[in-house]
Amino acid sequence: MELPEGSTGYRALFKGTVESRTGRNHFRMAAALLAPDRFRLEFLGPVGGPRLVVAVDGVRALALLPADRAYDSDQAQPEAMDRLLGLPLTPSQVIALLTGRPMCDPDVSEQQVHTRTAAAFARTLAWFAVTCPPDEIRYEARSRERGGTLRDATVREGVSGARLLDVDYDDYQEGLGPRWPRRIRLRLVRRDATVELIAIEGPAPGEVPPSMFAPSIPDGFEKRALLSTLGAPGFMGVPPAPER
Repeated sequence: MELPEGSTGYRALFKGTVESRTGRNHFRMAAALLAPDRFRLEFLGPVGGPRLVVAVDGVRALALLPADRAYDSDQAQPEAMDRLLGLPLTPSQVIALLTGRPMCDPDVSEQQVHTRTAAAFARTLAWFAVTCPPDEIRYEARSRERGGTLRDATVREGVSGARLLDVDYDDYQEGLGPRWPRRIRLRLVRRDATVELIAIEGPAPGEVPPSMFAPSIPDGFEKRALLSTLGAPGFMGVPPAPER
């Protein structure tokens, strides 16, 4: 579907930390999102320009490595998102993850109140569980009130039920307009890694030209098999800066 230039979407700049068996890595991530399924994520080192750019136009995913003057593209399926981001999700699910929204249409999600007795406090704790119909993934999130902001979520593989992701949300901006989390903590279970994203600019509504999600290949860039040879997905830390 063609969208007009200057459509209103989401923009944010995060500082990120990833902890894994190989140690700790710091990066920054610039995000531009246009629901339901277009996004552009630029992974930057602590200083300098982007080292990995992932642009998705809803159909195809494009990966750019500016330092290597290389690119690759493929269908924007969960397999490609897993290789590029470490997230085995569809583009619309990636957007839902970053904006603290359920990974299915609100019209089909279910919300049920759950209670638990907290003996230490001599009171009953209550929360709402938000679940999506079974599909390629199983999704469940929790909020403190019906229709309220999500506090955490779990994503499992649809058939086996194996845990894929745990997500915690915090620091929602108050006031009018969309309420987006400014702090996101991702536990990438299969990769035994934890990623924390803290917003340093935004998130805020902003103009996001649809053309930015399907950028032209820069002159001099060569096509390489990045989707199968990329050393680490973006959320696992950007590729190291080239030696000089």
